[in-house]
Amino acid sequence: MARLLGMSTTEFLSRHTDHGGTTLRFGEDGRCSLVTPEGCRVHPRRPLVCRLYPLGRATDGEGGEKFALFPKEAGCKAEFGEDGTIETFLESQGVAPYIEWSRRYGDLYRRMLGLLDRLDVQGKVETGAAGGGGQAESRGGESGREPISSWQDVDASLAEFCAANGLAIPEAIEDAIALHLRAIGEWLDGLESRVGEKPKDPQGAKRP
Repeated sequence: MARLLGMSTTEFLSRHTDHGGTTLRFGEDGRCSLVTPEGCRVHPRRPLVCRLYPLGRATDGEGGEKFALFPKEAGCKAEFGEDGTIETFLESQGVAPYIEWSRRYGDLYRRMLGLLDRLDVQGKVETGAAGGGGQAESRGGESGREPISSWQDVDASLAEFCAANGLAIPEAIEDAIALHLRAIGEWLDGLESRVGEKPKDPQGAKRP
């Protein structure tokens, strides 16, 4: 979406997201900030939730998925009907790469949560990509406009990772996402190598 609008992900997060960068921003009229009288400004690169509408998708963590049908929103110009199947609808909306990206980011997110749990940390995770670090801070932007994690700023975190590893920043979105996933994975690898097998309590005994 940021690239389609000709801006960095840093600017996009600031201008068009809320709740720690996890949702698109809505105005007082209840409409998405990216919707204009002429239509959606990012329709060719609209996110998965928009591509699925009027369907809602839920997964069970084991590869199973279920779909539900939402009612038509007021003012929506989409054509609603009962012909076809869910499979053909998903194909027509080009959701396959978005679902795959969602799955891969979800796997990393769950791995990150597990690592923070082992560290007894509940916090905002920073990349520390260039310095090989990474730190957890107290939550600050969950309900506001500050991203929960600097990893959400794809352009900034990729620039840091590429500079630290002598790599060129990919131009294609697909390549940029692949490298971003790799960067997060390597950061988690580094954290886990420093954590060790299990954290110790203040008395020095390993936790069960």
